Amino acid sequence: MSREIVDIFDISYEGAGVGKIDGQVVFVPKALPGEQVEIEIVRRGSNFMIGEVCQVLKPSEYRVEPECPYYDFCGGCCFQHCDEDAEEQLKIQILKDEIKKAGYVGEVDFVDSDKRLGYRNKIKLDVQNDKLGFYRQKSREFVEIDQCLLADEEMNEALADAREFLRNNKFRFAKSVYVKRVEDDIAIVFLFAKEDPQSQKNFKNIDILQKYAVYFAFGEYLESNDTKLMGINAYRKLEYNYHDHKLQVNVAGFNQVNNYVADRLYEYVVELTQNKRVVNAYSGQGFLTYLISNNAKFVYGIEYQLAAHKMAEKVKEWNENYKITNICGKVEDVLPQVMLRDRIDTIVLDPTRDGCHKNVLDTIKKNDIREIIYISCNFATLTRDLGVLGDNYEIVEVTVFNMFPCTANMETVAILHRKG
Repeated sequence: MSREIVDIFDISYEGAGVGKIDGQVVFVPKALPGEQVEIEIVRRGSNFMIGEVCQVLKPSEYRVEPECPYYDFCGGCCFQHCDEDAEEQLKIQILKDEIKKAGYVGEVDFVDSDKRLGYRNKIKLDVQNDKLGFYRQKSREFVEIDQCLLADEEMNEALADAREFLRNNKFRFAKSVYVKRVEDDIAIVFLFAKEDPQSQKNFKNIDILQKYAVYFAFGEYLESNDTKLMGINAYRKLEYNYHDHKLQVNVAGFNQVNNYVADRLYEYVVELTQNKRVVNAYSGQGFLTYLISNNAKFVYGIEYQLAAHKMAEKVKEWNENYKITNICGKVEDVLPQVMLRDRIDTIVLDPTRDGCHKNVLDTIKKNDIREIIYISCNFATLTRDLGVLGDNYEIVEVTVFNMFPCTANMETVAILHRKG
C-alpha cells in the first residue's frame, strides 16, 4: 500500500478527517481538521479513498492521547483523540452540514453529558470462539477486548465474569453478550443464534454470575419480538428510579444508554408537550409516555415490541395514571387509527436507526398535527425524513443531546411546526 502526506480540511459525518490527494477525496479516521498526516491508503474506491494514519506531522491543538488501549483497533469510538470542546464543535458542524440538506440553516444547540467515559448503562460485545470483542469499523476483523472504557468499572467486572462463563461452557451458538446496569443491579444477557437444548440445560459454573441477573436469549437480536428470553439467575426485579417514579425495566426492551443525558432529553420533551394531546410513537417501555402524561392533556404510546409494551402497561398501572393509552403495534398501522379517534396537537417520533416508515410521514402530513418532536440517533435518516415533511412543516429548532460521547453517534432532536 502507498503512503501519502495529506492536509485535513474537514470532518465527515462518520467522524473521519477529510483530505484530498490529486483532487480525489480521502477519508482518514482519527485525524482532525487542520492537521497534516502521513497516511497509508487502505482502500481505493471509484471516487474516494480511505487512509490510515501512520504519523501525525502537524497535530491539531485539540489533539489528546486516547485513554483506551484498543482505540486504534476498535470500531466503537472515533473522538477520543480530541478534547471535549473539540468534539462538541465537530458534532455541531457535522449536524449542520447534514441537516442543511433538509433546508435548516439555523443554530444547533448542544446538551453535553456529565461524563465522557464510564457513562453507558448498556454495552454489547460480539462472541467469537469464546472471546469477547468488537469489530473494526467497516470491517469483519474481530478485536478482542478486556474492557470498554465507555462502561463503568462494575460493568467491566461483569464482562470479565461473562467471559469466564463462556470459556467454561464452550457454547456452540453464542453470538453476543449484553451487560446492562439498572441502578445498583447489573444484568447479563447471552444471545444465541438458535437454541441448543444440551447447552442450556447443562451449563457449568453459574456460581461466578451469582451477583447478576442472568438471561439466555435466542434470536437474531435482543429487542426482537421473535427472540425468546429465558431467566437463568434472574430473581431480581430490575427497577429504575426517575425522581419520585419507580419504573420496572425489561432487560430485552430498549432504553437510552446515558442516564444523565436521557434525563435532560425527557425534561426537554415534557416541557414542550404541556397541556397538549400527544402521540408518543416508538414509545419503548413507556418511561417518556408516563412523564409526558403528568403535564399533558392525554398521551398515546405506540410500541411494536410486545415486551416493551407490557412494561409500559405496568408503568401506567403502578402510577395509576389514566391519561395514557398504550397500543401495541406498528406505528404505520396504528397512527392512522389514532388520528381518526382524536385530534392530536403534538407527535413525538423516536424511531430506530432506519427512521420512519413512509406511511407514518404520509399520515402526519395528511392530518393537522401542529408540532413534531423528532428524536433520532441517525442523522442520515433524520435528514431524509425531514426532507419528506418539508412541504408541510418548518424546522424551528435543532438540539444535539450528546448521548454517546467519544463516538460519532449523536441523539438529535428537531422541532417542526406546521406551515401556515
